[in-house]
Amino acid sequence: MGLKKLISFIKKPEIYKFFIVGFIGAIIVLVFTIIFTQIIGIFYVISTVLSFELSLVWGFFANDRWTFSNIKKSKPLFRFIKYNIFSLIGLGIIQFFMITLTTQAEIHYTLSQTIGIIIAFFFNFSMSKKISFK
Repeated sequence: MGLKKLISFIKKPEIYKFFIVGFIGAIIVLVFTIIFTQIIGIFYVISTVLSFELSLVWGFFANDRWTFSNIKKSKPLFRFIKYNIFSLIGLGIIQFFMITLTTQAEIHYTLSQTIGIIIAFFFNFSMSKKISFK
């Protein structure tokens, strides 16, 4: 990505709205992963999937109504399906980093998960803007 494209990218208000929605979604994932893992006793990998799905529903509605509100969109169910597909790929990215960093580098699963969330953010934004909310 060239400097002009990078500057153009960070000037768009959608990136900041998407970040805020994603930040809240990340908090939802982290909090519920901790609740499911440490309080309920579910394996952290499964806890992450459950938490991610809760966050996914939040993220879809917030992005649909706020982040990409100015874009003419397809039918809501079709948008949700596209959003869910790309978000699940993002979950795969998160899980890869979480499992790898936790088992190989012995980093606590919440820190590993946070690193994965940050990396998946850029993939999810690109797919949401270009495909899910068009």
